[in-house]
Parts: sequence; structure tokens; C-alpha cells
Amino acid sequence: MKVNIYILTGLMASVSIILGVIENFIPSPVPAIRLGLSNIPILIMLYLAEANYALLLSLLKSFIVPIFSANIFFKLSLSVPASLFSFLCMFITYKFFKEKLSIITISVIGAVAHMVMQVVIVSLLYIKGLIYTNIAGVLLLSAVITGILMGIAAYKIINHRQIKEMFSRL
Repeated sequence: MKVNIYILTGLMASVSIILGVIENFIPSPVPAIRLGLSNIPILIMLYLAEANYALLLSLLKSFIVPIFSANIFFKLSLSVPASLFSFLCMFITYKFFKEKLSIITISVIGAVAHMVMQVVIVSLLYIKGLIYTNIAGVLLLSAVITGILMGIAAYKIINHRQIKEMFSRL
């Protein structure tokens, strides 16, 4: 039933992209802080499907969402490497520690990895020394908080009876 996983991956990619675009319109007290709503489908796919489909979702999101926002090249330069690094960290953590760590912890690891990579890229390419400022600490703290919130949302979804049934049929 490989067709079902492709359809599900397409649907989850659509949800992730729509959430990412909607999130661009949510006002934030600090411009770089986002909730990370578009990462919920990636976490779900990492836990309930194969990792390669979650990676595909992450790549699609990181390339398509910036197209629908201002400063496309700036956002692409941040989104693609940060998404890949975040996914890599989540995947490695999931692969080796899924029995010991919850999806909430893995979500926090992904959010922090994403923010670290963005701070490093901005510090290297755009604002020299950003990594040494107080704003970097605020951004990392926000990553922990939003990672917890998105992890809780993903936990609730993957433990829903109908979601489990849908993925068990793949």
C-alpha cells in the first residue's frame, strides 16, 4: 500500500505548508520567534511513518513556505539549513533514544537545533556577532517553550485513536 503513504505524505506536507504560511501572519514580539506549527506534521510523520517521509516533509516545507513570504532569499538561506539540521537532530535522537525520551523532548531538541542554526547563519552572513548578544538567549529560550508546546500538540495527535488506526493501515 505504498500509494497510501504517498497520499498521506502529500496531505501532511500540505498541512505543514499551510500552517507555515499562516504562521507568517501571526504577530510576534520578537521578529525571529515563531511557534513552529508547521513542525507538528513532521513530528507526526517521524513517529508514525518512516523517517524518509518526514525528511521529505521537512524539505518541502523549508523550500515552499519562504516562497509565500517576504524576503524569499533571506528566509530560504535560514529555512533550508535550519530545517535539515533540526531534522537530523530529531532523527538521531528518535532513532537512539525513542524508548527513553518523549516526543516533547524530541520536539524541543528540534526547535533548539533549528534556532541554533538560524542564529549561526545570521551571525555568519548577516549580523556579525549576533551569537554573542542577549537576543540569542531570548531566541533559544523561545525555542524551548515553543518546542514544548508543539511537542504536546504532536503527542495529543499521535495518541488519538483514529490517527493511530490510519497509520496502522499503511
